[in-house]
Amino acid sequence: MGFLAAYIMQGRMQAIIVASVLAMLSLIFPPISIISASAVALVTLRNGRYAGAWIILGAGIAVALLGGLLFGGFFFAVAYALGFWLPVWLIAIVLRESGRLNVAFEVILILGFLAIGAFYLFGADPAEFWQQRLQSIIQQLVDNPDIRMQSDKIELGLSIASQYMTGILITGAVSSVVLSLLVARWWQANLYNPGGFGQEFLSLNPRSFFAYISLAVFLFAIFGDGRISEMARNMGVLAFFLYLVVGIAVLHVLVSATKSKRLLLPALYVIVLLIPHAMLPVALVGLTDAWQNWRGRVIANGTV
Repeated sequence: MGFLAAYIMQGRMQAIIVASVLAMLSLIFPPISIISASAVALVTLRNGRYAGAWIILGAGIAVALLGGLLFGGFFFAVAYALGFWLPVWLIAIVLRESGRLNVAFEVILILGFLAIGAFYLFGADPAEFWQQRLQSIIQQLVDNPDIRMQSDKIELGLSIASQYMTGILITGAVSSVVLSLLVARWWQANLYNPGGFGQEFLSLNPRSFFAYISLAVFLFAIFGDGRISEMARNMGVLAFFLYLVVGIAVLHVLVSATKSKRLLLPALYVIVLLIPHAMLPVALVGLTDAWQNWRGRVIANGTV
């Protein structure tokens, strides 16, 4: 996708075209929204917050016009696009000003925790809220004669899922921000600092303070009860995802130190992507790296 990054950086209009067109296409295929947001993040990382804001403004106007033509109204299209442009723009500003991917991840973790906490502290019962929203799905399933006999199991499963829906949805939003930011940083490195992205990503290591916070969240989730425990479980979903990314970076470095890295590196990513049970140990590696410094030990031994 290097050609797309180069096209985006040719000028403001090119960036606006990419961001707006891909935003509209993402209505058909949602993952494309990641590339649309990456266009905003790339301009912000390279040229600053105001340059990124101009892209959002111009692309927002374009999306409003397209939304009016296609849907007879612009509000939904603009709100949809701003929903993934603005968060990435804000985190891109953090990354540009700090120059450290670690800081960006720490801010993402804090904002995610605050969003989940606000939902639990100031809203109605989240589990009941999601249970009501999922009830229509249950009803549709029950109306299907082929699976009517399994309706009790389905309803139980959705009841359990409703207790985690807040964390799942916020983690889904955060994952989009993280992926968009990483793509933009990769583009920026390819254009202006070849090889820089790999070094930056593989050194990803949030400060131990955040690992302690995440550990406390996990302990509350396991041993607590009531509303606080449920909130901690939802926060744990978010922390799990972010430390999964850190764990991948750690294991990439460790596997790169072996003689069979050409075979093991692809296997690492295939296992993480295709085997859900492998995610837990990978996330634990990422979390414990705050104290064990696994990569530092490898480097100190002279193996990389």
